[in-house]
Amino acid sequence: MSEIIDGNRLIELVIEKHRRFLDTYSGEFSGIDTRLNSVKQQSDAIKKEIDTVESKILVLTEKYHLLFHQAKKQREEIFADVLGKMRTKKADLQEVGRLSGRLGELEKKLQTSRNIEDEEKMVGEMKTLLYEFESGAGKAGIIVTCKGTIDKLNEANSSHRELLSLQDKPKEQVASSKEYEKQISEIEERHNWLKHRIESHNNALEYWEKQKEGIRVG
Repeated sequence: MSEIIDGNRLIELVIEKHRRFLDTYSGEFSGIDTRLNSVKQQSDAIKKEIDTVESKILVLTEKYHLLFHQAKKQREEIFADVLGKMRTKKADLQEVGRLSGRLGELEKKLQTSRNIEDEEKMVGEMKTLLYEFESGAGKAGIIVTCKGTIDKLNEANSSHRELLSLQDKPKEQVASSKEYEKQISEIEERHNWLKHRIESHNNALEYWEKQKEGIRVG
């Protein structure tokens, strides 16, 4: 009888030991699991943001070049139309030719411009030239507006400025993403260790509780 009692007590001590380990590991695991999920969410969010910004950069790069091209084509069409009307009226075409030549030079430079300050100066000069063109056409009795062209120039310039403000952002975000990945790797190492220890102690606890139940039945 005393052997059964001693054996039962020994099993109880073993069970208590496993429960203590489980309490300790489970408490730490809960906290580290919450932290791991939080860091993973932050990592996923910044990856999505990187994709969004990179897509926006591609769109803006295409957009501002396209808008400058559209503005050029639209301006050429307007000038061709006004020049045709001025010839009919036998008006002086010299000033329109001068304006057209200078605008052509600026349009060519805009297609290869990378300096936003230079670009804005060129856009400013082009707008002044277009207003002069409107005024000159008006004096010849031709009503014309270059508002659509000017709007495209302004939009292209704004798109380019927005593009420049975003260009360095992906590099910064990638650095942050790598830091999150490093944190995840470090946390996962402890997270996985705790998970395995909890499983091991749960299995041991289940085994010893069955052994204890067997002694009672016996």
